[in-house]
Amino acid sequence: MLNIVNGDKEIVEAICDHPDIQAVSFVGSTKIAKVVYIRATSNLKRCVALGGAKNHLMVLPDAHPEMTASNVAASMSGCAGQRCMAGSTMVGVGAIDGIVAKIVEEARKIVPGQNLGSVISKEAKERIEQHITEAEAAGAKVLLDGRNAVVPGHEDGYYVGATVIDHVTPDMRIAQEEVFGPVLAIMRTNTLDEALAIENANPYGNAAAVFTSSGSSARYVMDHANAGMIGVNIGVPVPREPFSFGGWNDSKFGACDITGKSSIEFWTQLKKTTTKWNPESRVNWMS
Repeated sequence: MLNIVNGDKEIVEAICDHPDIQAVSFVGSTKIAKVVYIRATSNLKRCVALGGAKNHLMVLPDAHPEMTASNVAASMSGCAGQRCMAGSTMVGVGAIDGIVAKIVEEARKIVPGQNLGSVISKEAKERIEQHITEAEAAGAKVLLDGRNAVVPGHEDGYYVGATVIDHVTPDMRIAQEEVFGPVLAIMRTNTLDEALAIENANPYGNAAAVFTSSGSSARYVMDHANAGMIGVNIGVPVPREPFSFGGWNDSKFGACDITGKSSIEFWTQLKKTTTKWNPESRVNWMS
């Protein structure tokens, strides 16, 4: 049986508190994920709560330009950027100007009202565009500007066009917070270790990816990135079943993931049965 209940804070609190509900899962912001996890577990329930994300796409100079550009553009703009797996931040390593130019070229093909949908609300549109404006005022360079997007026939729609911002620095708000819109913030580093330091310094740990033609560089990122899901030349590293989906750090609270073997263990209980049929069997400590 599936019951769908629409509501707000009161409904969530009732689910966390109800004695007949044994397990709770949640997907949302980190702030609320923490609240749900603490409330549910304080009532002795199992809980796995997924929070926010700030996924970093590390691009090396030896990356395949066309493949990288198409994947990065798709990652940042899919679902209008309103997904926890969006690659909202790119960290370029060394000489990657040519790849950045191709990313902008690909992003220009993403057109509001055609292959790019609206964001969820007026408040979301204003917040996303404010991130862009603040970054520009702080010294970042807007290579493709999606602010004030208008779709003919839907002039009152909440659209933000695909946006690419270069020369973002780690201290900028757009580099630290989840934008949740079709915006790519590009930071620059000289080495892969510097790129990993930026990725690992952020409080989230949902996903990270590296674009490279080097197997050793790919393995280095796999071993050192502080994230639960890693991609190699993939902008949205969502594992296929039977592998599990779930992040680390402030991106997830709880011991299990939401797909894969551990998700089955989360929603079930183990029953152990010990039997003995032979009365002649020697008596031991288990008898």
